[in-house]
Amino acid sequence: MGGDEIKQAVKEKYGRAALHLAGGSCGCDPVSSNLYDAAETATLPEAAVLASLGCGNPTALAELHQGEVVLDLGSGGGIDVLLSANCVGRTGKAYGLDMSDVLLVVVRENKRKACVTYVEFLME
Repeated sequence: MGGDEIKQAVKEKYGRAALHLAGGSCGCDPVSSNLYDAAETATLPEAAVLASLGCGNPTALAELHQGEVVLDLGSGGGIDVLLSANCVGRTGKAYGLDMSDVLLVVVRENKRKACVTYVEFLME
């Protein structure tokens, strides 16, 4: 399988997951579970928490500070970007980059619900 075929397969897989998420359930097996403490996710939109398809919690591993800039590659439903935004605050910036236009719709809605203005989601 060539690079373009791999890219298309990944886009399709995560696009399908995003459509399931929009319906209120993941419809997939997450790579790992229990990545986030309930206190961390309490202020996030439920859709952002359900959309976590990742394999780690960068806010638990990285020491983020006010004013820093964060870039999450493959941001999926946006949970890590939203959590990072809480760490870097209004003087910082959190960016999420994903390749799926379907996920972009999901994360922008999650951003709106979270009322976080210093987050930006971009499509590759």
